[in-house]
Amino acid sequence: MYRRLAIIAGLGGLTLSTGCANIMEQSAISQIAPEWFEEKAVEVKGEGYPELADIPEVRPVAGSVAEWKQQAETLKTSADQLEAIPAGSESTRTPEEIRAMAARWRALAEGTAVPPNGTSNN
Repeated sequence: MYRRLAIIAGLGGLTLSTGCANIMEQSAISQIAPEWFEEKAVEVKGEGYPELADIPEVRPVAGSVAEWKQQAETLKTSADQLEAIPAGSESTRTPEEIRAMAARWRALAEGTAVPPNGTSNN
């Protein structure tokens, strides 16, 4: 008795699961579905994922443990100095200054040439 019920439940579940996968391919459903439905359908089908060949290689780590620890201490000291400055005393930066600072930080993080500092604020 229980065995028949389990078989029927298994077949019913299998039937329902194939219906869910088929919904992703129906054009009528995709026309009335929300905007995110197409993106989810691509994800479910396994499309849109990067190829393993497209994954960038890891850059080698430069420096010793002592250098990294010294740099970490320097950053902690700089952070403490910044946190000590009251929030109201900072001057307002222009969008150009913010973009220039972001470009310098990006260049430092990527290991490329740092663009010249065109502003007086760092």
